[in-house]
Amino acid sequence: CWLFVGPSLFGLFLPGLCLAAPRKNVRWCTISQPEWFKCRRWQWRMKKLGAPSITCVRRAFALECIRAIAEKKADAVTLDGGMVFEAGRDPYKLRPVAAEIYGTKESPQTHYYAVAVVKKGSNFQLDQLQGRKSCHTGLGRSAGWIIPMGILRPYLSWTESLEPLQGAVAKFFSASCVPCIDRQAYPNLCQLCKGEGENQCACSSREPYFGYSGAFKCLQDGAGDVAFVKETTVFENLPEKADRDQYELLCLNNSRAPVDAFKECHLAQVPSHAVVARSVDGKEDLIWKLLSKAQEKFGKNKSRSFQLFGSPPGQRDLLFKDSALGFLRIPSKVDSALYLGSRYLTTLKNLRETAEEVKARYTRVVWCAVGPEEQKKCQQWSQQSGQNVTCATASTTDDCIVLVLKGEADALNLDGGYIYTAGKCGLVPVLAENRKSSKHSSLDCVLRPTEGYLAVAVVKKANEGLTWNSLKDKKSCHTAVDRTAGWNIPMGLIVNQTGSYEFFSQSCAPGADPKSRLCALCAGLLPQHPPSG
Repeated sequence: CWLFVGPSLFGLFLPGLCLAAPRKNVRWCTISQPEWFKCRRWQWRMKKLGAPSITCVRRAFALECIRAIAEKKADAVTLDGGMVFEAGRDPYKLRPVAAEIYGTKESPQTHYYAVAVVKKGSNFQLDQLQGRKSCHTGLGRSAGWIIPMGILRPYLSWTESLEPLQGAVAKFFSASCVPCIDRQAYPNLCQLCKGEGENQCACSSREPYFGYSGAFKCLQDGAGDVAFVKETTVFENLPEKADRDQYELLCLNNSRAPVDAFKECHLAQVPSHAVVARSVDGKEDLIWKLLSKAQEKFGKNKSRSFQLFGSPPGQRDLLFKDSALGFLRIPSKVDSALYLGSRYLTTLKNLRETAEEVKARYTRVVWCAVGPEEQKKCQQWSQQSGQNVTCATASTTDDCIVLVLKGEADALNLDGGYIYTAGKCGLVPVLAENRKSSKHSSLDCVLRPTEGYLAVAVVKKANEGLTWNSLKDKKSCHTAVDRTAGWNIPMGLIVNQTGSYEFFSQSCAPGADPKSRLCALCAGLLPQHPPSG
């Protein structure tokens, strides 16, 4: 499950009124006049339904919306993955609460593809972009900046200590349009932009080449040679196949493909745009209620009077992407790093670290240790390895799995029960412990199939009458909840036989509710809470 956040009325004109907005009101942040007008129409439609109320806050660009939400002057905004990352950092600490759903009803997806689009007949490949003219959705955005720059970094001749990434990009392309860039510092990166006066290179639709459709228009108009956009951009702007056939995709293997072959030819798979809110007091339930009602009444093909996932002629992706089908609520424990995933975060790190730092990261393994005892052993291992192994620590196995998913750790050792959980999260086993073989006497490390181990139930010899069939209401000791030998195997057999988990009178099953019978026999002390008052 996943979540969404909402708007704020008259934020531009009456900030005091917005600050005093009632708890059941969601203040949605907008970054342009067209977005604000759409938000006001949405506000009016929701008012007629008697659903959670929304008001509309106006800011100049996405980062200002992030600040407004952190300062409780707004409640929600929809962001591209690159800005979701920024929103999750200090001092903002926002988190994604709902993700946009794309694809089809039959095959919904919470990702899209970053692609490089060129005109058919232009004679170059992905590794031949130096000296070309480029069109980007905006600085810091996923498909238009982060992904392509991550891929092109080896070609940029970027000396991190001497100049920012933007400087290297300005030297790599002959001219560009990168909305949101500092045009005074990097005029070459705004050279192709079409906005007039102060609007040139603006971080909103005031720059005609801003966003997905804007970057593609930059290519269409002949201003640029390549446009970095998402896979649906060409289809949304060119409904006729004959027109789409005039364009191709650049592939990572330095070939080209038709624009409808994006699943095989793309730069990266990118997490969906997401609605972000405050991590604390973020109005998540209210926002989800608002979004659920809105997509029910104004979703795809639901209403002619107002379309939540639609924009007026000449505009695109106002408030939400036009290609979205709906929303998926994000679990409350998912922060921005976990939402974006390790691959995306690695790409971001590659653009923020020096070449030496990137090389060092790829030549070491960060092992996740569970608890202080594993941490001590890991530190010893780290010293013996000459720092080729370094250590991350978490209090539980689940927390270690999360660190690997975020890219903050690389590996950990798991029991079979946790391997199942980790697999559901996208992790894969790469090594298995090779115990002393019961079939082979040799102690040499040889390549042979792992033999596994046997799960057993042990009792004292003095309890002669105690058998598997007489365990009801006895006391039990388990390695931990969700562990294979200590939980999954015995409890699976018991539940299959009895249909109930209410079997033992008392137990010690680490990981269960400390106040339950499952922890009644455990020897650890409950945490002491300081007296109140």
